[in-house]
Amino acid sequence: MTDDDHAGRYRAARNVTLIGAGVDGALGIGKVTVGVIASSQALLADGIHSLSDLFTDAGVLFIARLSNAAPDQHHPYGHERFETLGTLALGAVLLIVAGGLAYDSLLRLLEGRISVPGSAALLVAVLSIAAKEVLYRITRRVALEHRSALLLANAWHSRSDALSSIAVLIGVGGAMAGWPWLDLAAALVVAAMIAWIGWKLLARSAQELVDTGLAADELAAMRLTAGSVSGVVDVHRLKSRRMGSAILLDMDIVVDPELTVSEGHQVAGQVQQALRTSFPDVRAVQVHVDANTTPFASHLPTPAAAREALLLRWRPLLGDTKLRLALHYRPNAISAELFLESRAIPGDMNALHERLRVAADDLAWLDRVLLWWGHPHADGHDARTNNTQP
Repeated sequence: MTDDDHAGRYRAARNVTLIGAGVDGALGIGKVTVGVIASSQALLADGIHSLSDLFTDAGVLFIARLSNAAPDQHHPYGHERFETLGTLALGAVLLIVAGGLAYDSLLRLLEGRISVPGSAALLVAVLSIAAKEVLYRITRRVALEHRSALLLANAWHSRSDALSSIAVLIGVGGAMAGWPWLDLAAALVVAAMIAWIGWKLLARSAQELVDTGLAADELAAMRLTAGSVSGVVDVHRLKSRRMGSAILLDMDIVVDPELTVSEGHQVAGQVQQALRTSFPDVRAVQVHVDANTTPFASHLPTPAAAREALLLRWRPLLGDTKLRLALHYRPNAISAELFLESRAIPGDMNALHERLRVAADDLAWLDRVLLWWGHPHADGHDARTNNTQP
């Protein structure tokens, strides 16, 4: 994600949140005022819920600014985890608000402090339902467009207001029709709705903070995409985690052991590109290239030690001939591939190959020796001839 992407994402979040804050402030003040005047505990509770949205809107603005900052030295993967923290805080606020509303409503029911609300409460409830549903749809559209979990959480916060206002509408209507306790019952329903949404936000954010992996079907699709890249033999390890809206992946791919390092690197780059193209939320992919599926062979010499042992035995037979030595690690042995560069084929290559093999016969880990030679053309290209023996 570029700096322009981060800036555009923040602007979109800021604009839609400021609109929501204006709506929340107007509705909150209106609900509380009418709730007191019309003696509706449910509408008063809903008004407090709307006013609490102002605090969460401010938090969303602050967190959106932090989470959309470009990666830096201290946060090389970006700042999306601030979005997770913001969603976690939003869920906690909702739970606290729900607890306070439920406590007050239950207390009024137990103490018998029940009053019949006035008709103005009905009108405000209807206006609230319409306004909050429109706000939910606008915020949700922006959240999906910019893949923001924080904005999506705030959208559901608006939807909770719309749902709670429906409960208020039923409670106030019921109380006016002769069941005054329905107003307090509606307040309890509102509190339950708010608590449920808050709990879901908390649970989702907590899973992300402890690096919970993606769902099995998502991982299966990613594994299939990586495995379809030309040169990939198998994908035998795939780990995932989320950071805000971004997905981070770590994976092992198996390639043909005869590939060079640069070839393996190229295949890994194609895997990264395929995953980012197919899954836009994938931010970073760490690809480890394996030559086979067997564990690391600790009993075999290191590449440096193996090269030193072979050249110690072969250099006396080759003199000043320019050469390149490639090693291929097998589960229990190493194959050596020797490239000789000379203007003339140095005698009987079969005999040379046999002398090289005999000279290294004491190396138990050596599997086979492949010998190549060639002579450089005037244009700088090599014409290579192959002479291999098991």
